[in-house]
Amino acid sequence: MKNYMTMLRTCLRLLCGVLVTIGLLNLASLMILPRLLGSSNAVIYSSLVLVTAQIFIVGCSFLKISSEVRQIDQEGRQLRQQNEQLIADQKNREQLLLILNHEVRTPLAAIKGYAELLRCYREQIPGELCDQYLQQINHSCDEATFILDSIILPQRAGEQNGAERLDLKEAVLSVLASFAPRLQFEQRTLELQMSNCDVIAQPLQLRQVLRNLFNNALSYSNPGSRLRITLTTTRPASAPLLSDAEDQRGRRIYLAIQDEGVGIPPEEQQRLFQPFQRLESALHLAPQGKGLGLYLSKQLLEEMGGEIWLESTGQPGKGTCVWLSLRQI
Repeated sequence: MKNYMTMLRTCLRLLCGVLVTIGLLNLASLMILPRLLGSSNAVIYSSLVLVTAQIFIVGCSFLKISSEVRQIDQEGRQLRQQNEQLIADQKNREQLLLILNHEVRTPLAAIKGYAELLRCYREQIPGELCDQYLQQINHSCDEATFILDSIILPQRAGEQNGAERLDLKEAVLSVLASFAPRLQFEQRTLELQMSNCDVIAQPLQLRQVLRNLFNNALSYSNPGSRLRITLTTTRPASAPLLSDAEDQRGRRIYLAIQDEGVGIPPEEQQRLFQPFQRLESALHLAPQGKGLGLYLSKQLLEEMGGEIWLESTGQPGKGTCVWLSLRQI
């Protein structure tokens, strides 16, 4: 359609140019011929006047048509742009709904798990442990509220509002506590090599990142397998190179989350940081996943000046180590 309109405009312009040229030649003839032929050739003169008038009328008509075609083409382009914008808006709305579904599901699962424990075993649970369960329910409610308030996180890159000093070890243990029912039910072995370490981060966003990464580690590995979490101040060899600006941001702490799952081939690792990307080999382990966990974690960490990358050979059973870094105080 676009090519057809372009060809039509070109033909109309050429035709208008020809008609105007003929009209100008006839006009010149009207001025010269009477002097050459004299008044005895009035019929020829009158005919030339009529032909010239007709040519000018037709030329003006074609110019009007060309103008209308140009206006229609402009309106067509505007309609196409509006249609493309509507399609993009619809995709954004669908993406936001998928993000909402993905992110809210984890705190809701924690709330349901602890509430179910309290309902079924409230008489056997000691009062102190009951208070801890209620505290976890309260934390999960705060996290769900935060997710609903900040669902358009990818559009807020670079914001540093709410960053504060916090203990990374305490944050990790707090999030792990929300997975306690699942860890116990799946009989997981949990290995922790951590010490207290203060970092600069946004508490709720950091908890959201940790939830995503722990959930991935558990979802893409078999029950009964081991989960190892390590804190170190030594930059791993697998870490991406830092720019000069990033190097000047000071010391960093590195957190590793190692599972014994299906692994991720090196050539697939960067792709998984894009939205809605998943490994075909892992779909049977977490069919409800949407491929958003790593994407959102990367967005949130970059807002806090952090990094995230993967370390895996892609061999089943060897698992994946997810590394993240934050600025250390």
